[in-house]
Amino acid sequence: MGHNVFISSGIVDMYANCLSITKAQLVFDGMSQRDSVSWNVILTSYFSNGDCEKAINLFHQMKCEGVKLNSASWNSMIGGCMQNGRTDQALCLLVQMQDFGFKPNHITISSVLPACNDIKGSKGGKEIHGYSFRHWFHQDMMVGTALVLMYAKCGNLHISQRVFNSLPRKDTVAWNTIILANSMHGRGEEAFLLFHKMIKSGTKPNSVTFTGVLSGCSHSRLVEEARFLFESMSIDHKIEPDADHYSSMVDVLSRAGQLEEAYDFIQKMPVEPTAGAWGALLGACRVYKNVNIGRIAAERLFVIEPDNPGNYVLLSNIFVAAKQWDNASHIRKLMRDRGIKKLPGISWVQVKNKIHSFSAGDKRNDQSDKIYEFLEELGEKMRRSGYLPNTDFVLQDVDQEEKEDVLCSHSEKLAVAFAILNLSGGSSICVFKNLRVCGDCHTAIKFMSKIVGVQITLRDSLRFHHFRDGFCSCRDFW
Repeated sequence: MGHNVFISSGIVDMYANCLSITKAQLVFDGMSQRDSVSWNVILTSYFSNGDCEKAINLFHQMKCEGVKLNSASWNSMIGGCMQNGRTDQALCLLVQMQDFGFKPNHITISSVLPACNDIKGSKGGKEIHGYSFRHWFHQDMMVGTALVLMYAKCGNLHISQRVFNSLPRKDTVAWNTIILANSMHGRGEEAFLLFHKMIKSGTKPNSVTFTGVLSGCSHSRLVEEARFLFESMSIDHKIEPDADHYSSMVDVLSRAGQLEEAYDFIQKMPVEPTAGAWGALLGACRVYKNVNIGRIAAERLFVIEPDNPGNYVLLSNIFVAAKQWDNASHIRKLMRDRGIKKLPGISWVQVKNKIHSFSAGDKRNDQSDKIYEFLEELGEKMRRSGYLPNTDFVLQDVDQEEKEDVLCSHSEKLAVAFAILNLSGGSSICVFKNLRVCGDCHTAIKFMSKIVGVQITLRDSLRFHHFRDGFCSCRDFW
């Protein structure tokens, strides 16, 4: 039966699923005839095994040998690139697919939409949504759920909610997505209500559901609600909490300032505490200035993930806040000795379809002079309105005036100022940052939103902040 193309393709698929890619290739090479199905199988095999380059080379070989491509071939390539983090390549393939005369179907759309889950891809995401609407794909549950997540991650929770409400049918994944969307925007109460609506609809929750709701609770100080949910998992829903759920509970307690209880909770966990649990505790120790527990959490993290610069920086910041300069210096020396470098803070914003990025003290932008002048003018108005720079967030041991200058040039302030200067009649801006927004910048942006009269959305490494009329959606709790 070795000459049967269907059987040979099945054997290739079997070896690939057993992670025996070499044997899969041997069978494929030995096939006397190959159809598009057999080519698609070997393509998917290499993507599944993480060998993206080999899969891309095979795809070029297919085209060179005149193999008849079909929609499944393009979907395999686009889906494989997405699985392996090649988002830009996936979007290029989407264009090529149409150039070759193939129309994207619901599988293509649901595969490629995650490539637009950022401000950089928000325009493309809207275009794909328009295409889905014109071809009636938007009511497909896979496409609809991908759209819900895409809009939420691009900062537009309102449209995300509207897409969810328009779905004719909602499964567990769809409910989980809208719950996670509200959680990442700091709407813990809404995430909690959605959970109860999900239960009333007859949809069965899974472990991801509870991770999403607990995350929302942690960002909204819903400690008692989180305790209720955590206890109900095994009792009411027969789902045993895993390491992620325990980490989420540590995060809930830590963010609420209950550090002793959070530390006690970690010690009594029936599973091995993860980096997420210790990291949540360490981050809270930075906020609540608890040196002793912070030191314990950091020491555990240095063992679990010794190359993560964030843990060293957090502990150093805790020491600086406590004026323990020698200990802070020791941590920085430890980083140098281990060859660990701190990630630079980068903020970016889209203006006229172009992404502009900023780092602290950045003067590379063509409008840098205007940006700093605007920030200086705005700073005076902010001070008259009651703003006082919080120099605790400057980690260098320099004088007060220099500390205020350092604060003024943080990347998120530069990005916000640039976006405001280029509003062109708009009333809202959206800025992204790769690290957590600093406390002084958070306060300053609240004042900016009131003085300038624009809505400012800021996505940091943890969540979205929506600033309007001098207030933030997080209610100063993040």
